Order: sequence, then C-alpha cells, then structure tokens
Amino acid sequence: MTKGKIVVTGVAGLLGSHLVEPLLRRGYVVVGIDNLHLGSQRNIERYLGDPKFRLEEKDILSKKDMLEVCAEVECIIHLAAEKIPRYSSSLKTLQVNGKGTEILLEVARECGARFIFASSDEIYGKNQDLPLVEESMVVYGPSHTNRWSLAVSKMFGEHLCFAYYEKYSLPITIVRYSGGYGPTFTASWANSPVNIFIDAALKGESLPIHGDGTQTRSFTYIDDLVDGTMKVLESSYVDSEIINLGSDNRISMVNLAYLVWRELGKEGKPKLQFIPYTDFSNLYEDVHHRAVDWSKARYLLGFQPRIGLEEGLHRLVQWYKAERT
Repeated sequence: MTKGKIVVTGVAGLLGSHLVEPLLRRGYVVVGIDNLHLGSQRNIERYLGDPKFRLEEKDILSKKDMLEVCAEVECIIHLAAEKIPRYSSSLKTLQVNGKGTEILLEVARECGARFIFASSDEIYGKNQDLPLVEESMVVYGPSHTNRWSLAVSKMFGEHLCFAYYEKYSLPITIVRYSGGYGPTFTASWANSPVNIFIDAALKGESLPIHGDGTQTRSFTYIDDLVDGTMKVLESSYVDSEIINLGSDNRISMVNLAYLVWRELGKEGKPKLQFIPYTDFSNLYEDVHHRAVDWSKARYLLGFQPRIGLEEGLHRLVQWYKAERT
C-alpha cells in the first residue's frame, strides 16, 4: 500500500542514503534532494530506477525549487547540512544550515507538511556533564573560533523549529544524532573518523588523528540511527519534542584507530599521524569527551541501539573490502 510522499534533504549523504530503503519498503514515495556537494550519487544509485523514488539535484537555498519539489508532501526530513569547517571558512556552514533550514520550514508551512529536523550532539558544545540529556546546558567557545559555527547553526535551526511551531502550529520534531558511521562512498570528516581510519588503513596510509587522540566519542552504527529515525517518523508521541539518538559505544580516538587496525587484520601497531589543532584554518577548540543519554528515545519510541562498535566495524570493513574488489 502506497503511503504519502516524504522529502529527504541530503539524501546522498550517509544517513539520507540509508534511510531511503526502509521508506520505500514501508510504502512511502520518496523525493530526495541533494546538490551532491558533500554526498555522492553512488550512495543512492540502486534506487534511481525505482518508480517510487526521485532524485532532485537542487540547492536547498532556492525557495522556488523547494516549493516545487515539496508540493503535496506529507513530511520533510531535513538532513542536509554543512559540517564543522576544519580547513575552511564558517560562512557556508552558517548560511546553508541557517538560511536553508528557514527556507524549508517556510516551505513546510506553505505545503502543510510535518518537519523533522536533523540536529546534532554538537549542539551541546563543551558541556562535560555526561551523559548529555536533551535539557543539558549548551556551552560554546568564543565567536572567533569557527569550530563552533556548526553548533551555533544547529541551535539556530532548533530555535527556528520551535518558533514555527509556536506561531504557525507547524508539527516539528528535532532529532540530535550522535556519532553516526556506516557504509558510504564519501569517506570524509563530514561523516565519521571511523570511515577515515578504515579508508586510510586500506590505502596503506597513516591514520590521521586530530590532537593527542585521548578525546572520546560515542559511535552509532547507521542501521540504528535509521531505525530511530523511522520510529520518529511513524510515532504519535514526538510532536515538538527534542530527541537524542545515539549509543553507549564511547571510545578514545587512539583506541578506535587500534580497533580498526585489528579488524582489518593488520600486523603490528598502526601508523598514526597526529595533526595539531594549529594546522586548522582558525583557532580550533576540541571537545574532550562527549556522550548522549538516549533514554528519552527508549521511553517514547522503544529505540534501542543493537549494533555494538566491534560488530559495526566488522560490517563496515567487510563492505569496504567488497567495494574494493
């Protein structure tokens, strides 16, 4: 049975490309939007012949294009975003994430569509009161440190969502994703260090680690994030809610590099390249530890991450090996 039309922005990225399959399987018509700046069409090639899927190679900053694409849409899942500007200006991050979200909220209002906004655990900034719950304080560094532009732009997007909810009764849900990784043809820092480490090791290159590698992060396999997103989409309990989606797989960057090396069956110790923060484009300030509390998603949605880090690494390594043969 065919359900309504779902628009997924950033459809050629990691989460967007993996979200298409369960949407189609459950009967939705899917329109994917991506300008292919960060995403890759290879990530969604297998869907291009499906009559219930359409790719629109457009920019979310064009309201005219977005209105045309989103006509008669049931829900907009807004995943498209610029990431932390490690080696570049923060202007594009602020413009795309700020203006792009505002345009799509206005389009959702005019089209009568529900809006699911992809936020990030970056929103919490430097807060070290772990694990971070949805009501945790946000703590950012100075404005001249461009590293915080992603966090600020996502916070602005969240405030815009609530402003549209309050003024126009637009149904919105905010999802703060944490540490997603999985199969993707775009291995870059815009996705995950997991993919970066695997890609470098398979090429016989040093594994790049920013700072001293003692910083810790939690990593969530893409299948778990997709499952959580589908639960958000089909739940009647999440209107105007903020929800963390993550896992308990917290590990230091150095230990992650060793774990990847071992999963690849490499001998000896991995060759690590420690990159000082002073090599970045502006005064860079990292977060030493981060982990989110996802119990709200468990209580509201029945969300439970099922894929541990070693199992997720095994799946991802096998995918990389298969793609390289």
